[in-house]
Formats: sequence, structure tokens, C-alpha cells
Amino acid sequence: MHYYQKFAIIGFILGLIAIILGIAGLTTSAWISVTYDSSYLIAYDLFHEYKNGTIEQIDDQSFRISQCLEITGYTVLVIGIVLGVFCTGFIDKRSIHFIAPIIIIIGTLLILIGIIFYIKSIVEMDHKYPIERMNFCYSIILMMTTSIIGCILTVYFSFTSGYIHRHILSTVNIY
Repeated sequence: MHYYQKFAIIGFILGLIAIILGIAGLTTSAWISVTYDSSYLIAYDLFHEYKNGTIEQIDDQSFRISQCLEITGYTVLVIGIVLGVFCTGFIDKRSIHFIAPIIIIIGTLLILIGIIFYIKSIVEMDHKYPIERMNFCYSIILMMTTSIIGCILTVYFSFTSGYIHRHILSTVNIY
């Protein structure tokens, strides 16, 4: 097994962790809980609002923007991870190796911007009572962790591609 295939396996393991955390973050139902006027509690996930045991669909346009950014960012992140593992393990072209970190960082930034828009949408919603307390639940923390691992993967695949190309260039005889 060559050294660059070992790099691909390490990238695959880190990417698998990010993929699993992202799936858990997108599909679970506890993103943010907001307490209004010390007695009125509403919990939100990416698509629904939970008031006193009832489930309501969120139809606000600002929520749709954050939903699209979260799902698109996660999809782009997964595509970048697969491309990074594939390029690191099997392809020796210099220009192709640098595509994967760019795709991964785009997915990571889309996830982070989606989280920011999601929090902004909840804060700016019209309610009868002022917000007393806002808690981040485990799902939004999982998505933040996914984007942090995406940043680590971007750095990892960037250094890996640089190391592989340095090794390829060192074996070339220019004389």
C-alpha cells in the first residue's frame, strides 16, 4: 500500500465522521429551544416548530433560505469528501487534487451561513413575548461540529495534495 493510499484512508475516516454527524444533525428534531416570558417554550428543528406538544410546519421564507443552505452545504461537503478520498487514493494529476479542498470549504461555509441565517430567522420572528432565553440543542451543535471537521478536512486534503506533488516532483529528473 502506497503512502498516498494511507492518506486517502485517513481522509475517509475523518470524512465518515463528518458525514455521520451531519446526517444526525439534519434529521434530529432539537435545533434551538426558545423561552418566551419564562413560561412559553418553543423548540425548533430545521423544518418544524414544536409548541406545547404540537408540531407545526415552518413556512417562513427566511427559514427556507437556511434550509436550502444547510442541505446544499451538507451535500457539497459529502461530494467534496468523496472526491478528496478518490483523488488522493487514485489520481496523480496535480490540478485535480486541489479541487477537493475547494469543494469541501464551499460546503462548510454554506453550512455555517445556513446556521447563521437560521438563528437570525428565529430571533427576528414575530412573537407576542420577548425572548428570555435561547438554547442551542444537540442538532445544531452536531452541524457546527460537522462544519469544523469540514474545515479540518480542507486543511488535511490541501496538505496531502501538496505532499503528494512534492514527492512526485522529487522523482522527476529534469537533467
